[in-house]
Amino acid sequence: MNAVTDWHRTMEAAETRLRAAELAPDLDAAISAATDAVRQFRDALDFAPVADTPLDWAESHTRLAVALRLLGALVDDVVMLQDAVRSAQAALSVAPLATAPQVWGRARAALGSVYVVLGERDGDLAALAEAAACYAEALEGFPGQDFPLDRARMLRNRGAALSLLGEVANDPDALSDAIGCYRAALEAYSPAATPADWTLTHSNLGQALRLLGEQTDDTRRLTEAVEACEVALAAVAPETAPQEWAMTATNLANALAALGARAGDAGCLRRAVTVYRQALAALGGPRWLRQRAIARHNLSRAGEKLAALEATAG
Repeated sequence: MNAVTDWHRTMEAAETRLRAAELAPDLDAAISAATDAVRQFRDALDFAPVADTPLDWAESHTRLAVALRLLGALVDDVVMLQDAVRSAQAALSVAPLATAPQVWGRARAALGSVYVVLGERDGDLAALAEAAACYAEALEGFPGQDFPLDRARMLRNRGAALSLLGEVANDPDALSDAIGCYRAALEAYSPAATPADWTLTHSNLGQALRLLGEQTDDTRRLTEAVEACEVALAAVAPETAPQEWAMTATNLANALAALGARAGDAGCLRRAVTVYRQALAALGGPRWLRQRAIARHNLSRAGEKLAALEATAG
């Protein structure tokens, strides 16, 4: 085999392990698969010398950054996350926007994904703002109407970074921008052609609307949040995608609890309690410990608000 064939074979093997890490049923399996992916992407660099095949070298570094970001998040290793930043920056150093726009765009997006993890991990507003900027710049690599799904993915990821920024900084303007990004992304998605993307974007939109409604004390935004989450949940089958269904259900319960508390609506709060319990029953495995803890806490708060409302009414 020649170096080009070896590079393709190694990249394919690494992508397979990266997908396995993303879909792993438990934390140990995810760490094992992500570790393999990191090693294989590093091996791929040996078959794509920067002097001979700079764009292949850049693609290897971009995917290495993605794998390092996932592994660093799984094991909570900030040094590994900083390695991911350097790997994405290495890709950008040899893949200019002017001559390799899609390679540049993917590397810029990979860099943004690392800053999201760093920002969420440490509550770092500068990192979250940098992540949002990276995704906005990544759009330049996918111009016009030629790359609608790539552009939608960048918009959704920018929305996620802005939503985190708005939540951590208590910034309604960032949340409004996130909502705009999600709605723009939905123009490229449909429940028939891109069901997973369409569902996830609706769920994320609901979360951003709920946060904005809470920050601005706006019942209309909270109602829109419930509606967006209901659309998302209706498109997910708990039998075939239990974890995705549970996370979407949690978003709906959060929106219902916020609306019920603000509007003094016991029915909303009762439904929130029911949906939280259903989500907790579906959130299994060690990878979801944090999500279960948050859902249990929110369930307790919703129950307390419902009890107080019923006591007042009685």
